Amino acid sequence: EMSRAVRDQGDRVITVVGPGGIGKTALALAWAHRMANDFPDGQLHAGLCGFSPGGLPVGPSEAVVGFLQALGVPEHRMPAGATARAALFRTIAADKRLLVVLDNAADTEQVRDLIPCGSGCLTIVTSRNRLAGLGGEAGARPVRLDPLSDAEALDLLRARLGAQRVAQDC
Repeated sequence: EMSRAVRDQGDRVITVVGPGGIGKTALALAWAHRMANDFPDGQLHAGLCGFSPGGLPVGPSEAVVGFLQALGVPEHRMPAGATARAALFRTIAADKRLLVVLDNAADTEQVRDLIPCGSGCLTIVTSRNRLAGLGGEAGARPVRLDPLSDAEALDLLRARLGAQRVAQDC
């Protein structure tokens, strides 16, 4: 679904949404790894800790500093304010082909300044929340991960372990 959204519809933002522990991060990172060659200017990743127990979420200003550093902006050229940093990031990314993974986002405000505007860029956002605010302005394509039904889970086990083993253990 993610590949089709990018290839056929030209989507530039995909949100991977579902309950905790369902595999959103694993899916996003595995897919991003397969797609890396399509983004020759680089891949950026930010773990946003939106739902990390006992920790504070990473603010967009902190994450954008990491992106600017990864893109080669020296410390003495780093703008002082959060708005200026976000604008510099968007300016640098505008003419690049970048793949950005924003993992474990709490809400739309946490990711809004981290989404590059360039048509050659793709952003994958994982979250437990729908992030509906990204739909209108960023045109985000939602990909919902739901738990497998009992029948789907058994089919998966049979495909991975073999029908005989599953029949013995179930």
